[in-house]
Amino acid sequence: MNPIRLFLGRIKKAGKRRPTTVKTIAMGREREFAAWDIGDDTFIFENEIIKHLGEHPSVLIVEKSSLKKKTPGRVFTMTTGNHSVAAFPLLDGRFWKLSRVPKLKQGDVLMKEILCSNIVAGKLEISQRDVPSKRLYSADEWLLSDKVGFGLGDVVMGDRNDITLDHYRQLGQEWRVKPLAWTIDEMKVALAGSKKRISSKIRYYHSMKGVHFMTFATFKTFADLASKDMEAFVKVLRELVSVFEGNLYSFTRQPKLRGHHEIELFGLKKGVALEKIIPELERLMEAITLGKIEQQDVIKRIGEIVSLYESLLASPDFANDEAKACIELLYMSVTGEIYSRTSEGATPAFDDRRTAIPGATYIDGRPVMHPGADDRSEVLLSNIRSLMSKDEMIEYANVYELRVEGEDSPIGEGMTREIVYKTNRGPLEHSMIEKRLSKSSKDYASYMLSRIECFKALGITLSEYRVLRRRRKSGHRTIDYYIRRRLDGEPMDSIPANYFCNVDDSSIEEKEVVLALATLMGDAAAQNMAMKKFDPATESPLYGVGKEIYEFEYDIIAERVVPKFVSTCSVRGSFGWPNLSMDDENLNSMMNFYLGYYAHALKEYQKKHNVSMAEVAERFMGGFEFRTHAMEWQLSVMRDKLENFKPALSPVYKFDKKWRFALWSLERQERRLPVLRRLFFRKVELEEERENKEINENLRDNSEPIFLD
Repeated sequence: MNPIRLFLGRIKKAGKRRPTTVKTIAMGREREFAAWDIGDDTFIFENEIIKHLGEHPSVLIVEKSSLKKKTPGRVFTMTTGNHSVAAFPLLDGRFWKLSRVPKLKQGDVLMKEILCSNIVAGKLEISQRDVPSKRLYSADEWLLSDKVGFGLGDVVMGDRNDITLDHYRQLGQEWRVKPLAWTIDEMKVALAGSKKRISSKIRYYHSMKGVHFMTFATFKTFADLASKDMEAFVKVLRELVSVFEGNLYSFTRQPKLRGHHEIELFGLKKGVALEKIIPELERLMEAITLGKIEQQDVIKRIGEIVSLYESLLASPDFANDEAKACIELLYMSVTGEIYSRTSEGATPAFDDRRTAIPGATYIDGRPVMHPGADDRSEVLLSNIRSLMSKDEMIEYANVYELRVEGEDSPIGEGMTREIVYKTNRGPLEHSMIEKRLSKSSKDYASYMLSRIECFKALGITLSEYRVLRRRRKSGHRTIDYYIRRRLDGEPMDSIPANYFCNVDDSSIEEKEVVLALATLMGDAAAQNMAMKKFDPATESPLYGVGKEIYEFEYDIIAERVVPKFVSTCSVRGSFGWPNLSMDDENLNSMMNFYLGYYAHALKEYQKKHNVSMAEVAERFMGGFEFRTHAMEWQLSVMRDKLENFKPALSPVYKFDKKWRFALWSLERQERRLPVLRRLFFRKVELEEERENKEINENLRDNSEPIFLD
């Protein structure tokens, strides 16, 4: 059953109802409120609120001492409309004289003492705004208490405030802080869930900061009412520009946050709506109220305002709610990220591509599982505990599902998870990656581990892997999982830009850092070739797609951050080269394939930095040669052990043949380094020619003369 319905029933049953009700006028209509007391706490509900739970009811939570000094307990209100429906009568004392806040201080109390929330999909979403974090934690504990009775998963923190995030991480409850979407489809779902009415039939995009955004598409829907339903049109217009009882301004003029208003016309530059559009709407409202305009003239006038709005949009994309640019900016506005992000777009960094899911809270080292935590998380947490030393225990742990590009599984069913945990014996957090094996066939886990140990013996920089000691069944299949330590560092696309900048002048790029990273790219490429990584679905070596992790360190001699090490975070695709023939034809084909991909990846890197392709190619090849020599030396000193390694695996994996081919190929990779160098630089030349050709074609395409009227 809906937890909000249960809550309402529980309060009305356990509480003592106050004998009188309070009537107010808000949003142009009369409203009636009743109150129930449970101990020192008072719960105020608008009449028949239970019939409107699908309309995102507004909730206020405040300590009574903020309203009236030295008064114990809290006030909880639930109403339709926006938060002012309850806020004004609460603050000015109309609600059973619960408040004695002077009028001049009511604004501060509303912003800094009262938690505004909304009921969304059966959950209570709290917007912290400027309320101190300690008040939020205290209110959360109260909501989860036996007296109020909300469950752990029924209360969501809507704002991703850094201090609040850290607090819930240390409880192992980051999943209770509303996650950010990172795909367009997820943003669409989030935006659909944010739609809320005030009193008219129009639905706005309601932000966590309390702003009601009206898009151009919604404005057109409103304008169309003038010809379809004049009464409904006037009601929306009144909602936009009329001043309701208890307010000093109309909703489109009422200040809300950072230059935004209670109702904000979306897609316009700051101040444009107030200067150009709102006055036109106000004049139209005045003419209608005074009876100075006929319906046909109303239709004509609102059509002109629609055209004006469209002409003033900051981007043509903002005219379409389905346009990517519109969805991204609207999502950032609704979540409040617009106030904290300075970069364009809403695509988050690598580490943000994860969603916290239920796990456990640790009390004295013992896990208390959260509602909604599945068997897979329990197995993962159990395996982490098995890694602890004597007298070491987990203080907190958070479980995340990593969001993989192209994977569209529902949350909780993805292939990859991460657990971030801290123990009582270390000051820093640890991180482990858990992933479902790509195949469920017999011995596949052993085949994966055998490859990993072989490559590590050759000096390839893979992490520590181990298959979980328990399995999870899915239907009639048994699925294996493995865990590995998360590698230090960043994939190429997530390396902070300031790592390349001069310490004293950020406008200057440190050339040596750019070249040093090119050396590590060559190091990673040599390992990639030795592993024979190949994905038949994309016909690529899976190089330059985020599987190489680059680690930086502070160099005390250079007095700056420098590239230090590169690791490979995935064994996927290894032993993948489809032809195992040990002949020159296959060898030449393979070398051409890999070096072509490496040259292309290096060109993409070079284009982002102020260095020549010749310089980065030379350093790249230096790193490639260094790692190749190192791996071949490892093979030479352990040849007998490596060549005689024959794990007991199913013949279907062809491990022996693939391993022999990998060793044979590595030797030739080292012997042919001079040939590979010449071939690589030829591939680099081809990349340069291709790039120049594209530039020239673009110049020709843009060379047509432009005639102005």
